[in-house]
Amino acid sequence: MRVEPASTEFAFRAYEGDSAEERRKKMIGEAVCSLIVNGQKWVTFFCTPSDLDFLAIGFLFDAGVIESADEVEDVRVTGGPQDLEALVEVSLRDKELTLPSRSTLTTGCGGGLTFYDIAAKRSPLVSDLEVAPAQVYAAMRQLMAANADLHREVGGFHSAGLSDGEEMLIVAHDVGRHNTVERIAGAALCKRIATRDRLLVTTGRVSTEILTKAARLQVPVVISRNSPTGLATNLAREWRITIAGYVRGQRMHIYSSEERIISPLPQVSGIGSEHP
Repeated sequence: MRVEPASTEFAFRAYEGDSAEERRKKMIGEAVCSLIVNGQKWVTFFCTPSDLDFLAIGFLFDAGVIESADEVEDVRVTGGPQDLEALVEVSLRDKELTLPSRSTLTTGCGGGLTFYDIAAKRSPLVSDLEVAPAQVYAAMRQLMAANADLHREVGGFHSAGLSDGEEMLIVAHDVGRHNTVERIAGAALCKRIATRDRLLVTTGRVSTEILTKAARLQVPVVISRNSPTGLATNLAREWRITIAGYVRGQRMHIYSSEERIISPLPQVSGIGSEHP
């Protein structure tokens, strides 16, 4: 099996305490993938752009469209691990087959989309918010403290929190990381808590879906214990949302809109901050 999950290198700013240096690393790839079946554009979803032929066939099997690979005549893949967009064209032996309607997908959304379509859906976020490294570290500590007892008791869940930079305003838990952000949005609406210019803190990876939900909430800073995907990072740079990943203890990586992170130590050393 061909496994090529890494995307191109990204520049980011690595913090330890208040000091920072510029570094580069590869990220897990994520692409906007359109699936065309018998010449009909069926769905678009977000995925890691490797082994897309297997993914497409498995997707068709899971949806009940096919029962075996023998029903597949041909699979053509355009785009790969280094691309933001991919296309999978599947030809089935049954040319008269009617595709089921799939208006909602947990991995993405229906219809034909490109990276630029997604980026154009929102204007760059306008915010004067500035955050010190200490506030980012503290926000993650507060979230982890809020879920500590439940984690010891049951484990196996994600958490998210909405912070004003000083304290947690809302905390939510769920087995799905996307669900935690939706719970934050629902609680904020019902309790009339403003989300604009807040910090969204999550234990989960920052995928395109998480970033899109943050943009909807007008949150300029997303903080995670894990890393963002390459596609989410590119979108964050388009939308001017700061992603702070790998926030653990007194360390973090800033992948986008670094200017929002203010530090008492202006000295930044390293290789430079050019974006690929």
